[in-house]
Amino acid sequence: MRLRNSWLWVLTVGIVTLAIISGGMASGEPQDPTTEPAMSPAELFDTCAGCHETEAAAFANGPHSALDREGLAADHGFEIGCTACHGDPTAHLDSGGEAGNIFAFSDEDFANVKSAQCLECHGDSHPGFFASRHAASGLDCSSCHSMHSNDGVSRSLLKPSNDNGLLAHGGASTSCAECHADVFASFEFNERHRLQEGTLDCSTCHDPHASQARWRLGGFKQEQCATCHTDKSGPFVFEHGAQRVEGCVACHQPHGSPNRHMLTFQSVAELCYSCHATVPGFHTRFNADSQCTNCHSTIHGSNFDAAFLK
Repeated sequence: MRLRNSWLWVLTVGIVTLAIISGGMASGEPQDPTTEPAMSPAELFDTCAGCHETEAAAFANGPHSALDREGLAADHGFEIGCTACHGDPTAHLDSGGEAGNIFAFSDEDFANVKSAQCLECHGDSHPGFFASRHAASGLDCSSCHSMHSNDGVSRSLLKPSNDNGLLAHGGASTSCAECHADVFASFEFNERHRLQEGTLDCSTCHDPHASQARWRLGGFKQEQCATCHTDKSGPFVFEHGAQRVEGCVACHQPHGSPNRHMLTFQSVAELCYSCHATVPGFHTRFNADSQCTNCHSTIHGSNFDAAFLK
């Protein structure tokens, strides 16, 4: 009897839920962005361009429509147009262009819904976006990218940036500077990675679309640094423990520092003593001006000495 009552309860809830969903669909609510329209994308594009002339012109010259221009879309059996992102505009057109009845990537739309629409096509290249720090902070693709941009500069469609005087070049990093001004202040130090000169940009080390672990170069963090600094990567017989636990950032400030080696302490001895508070007795004659690396010269790792001596 108890089992029969449980099934009746489940069936009742299912019927009520179906009725609510059906009622919502019949009430004229905005169309799901994945709904297929009655007209072809080409026909609808011309219709949309009648009101949205600026956006249509930018789209026609942008990288999305390049799939049509270069014949790639036809080769894969699909067409590119406004409906691919905004869904069926029938209700929007029937209402004379009234807002609220088409998927418009507006501020009122949930960030994860907007990103999910972009990931319908870009999911293979950015599979971990929803686990990224940007997604966790409530940002979506349109926070950084302008899909109707026509600046002719970036195929990534990054939004124009004010630059804030932080960067001397117009690379992708200017978009990052809009939110990460505190980090970009470090690039004003003389000892820094050469971001201002355009030698690299933020995405050289950070993947803005990847999981949160990559935000701080997680895992074995030195692996990202070793992409350029191969001589410091090993593997070594004797490894510096801090490097394996915290990565290079245990000792180095990667964005910029007053220290010529971009160390987190100006004094090498102070940096070493911050972890190695207990040292052999004969070290007591050394002070903050001592250079530990004068003896421990293979500090990143050694194949011969556990104390990283010469």
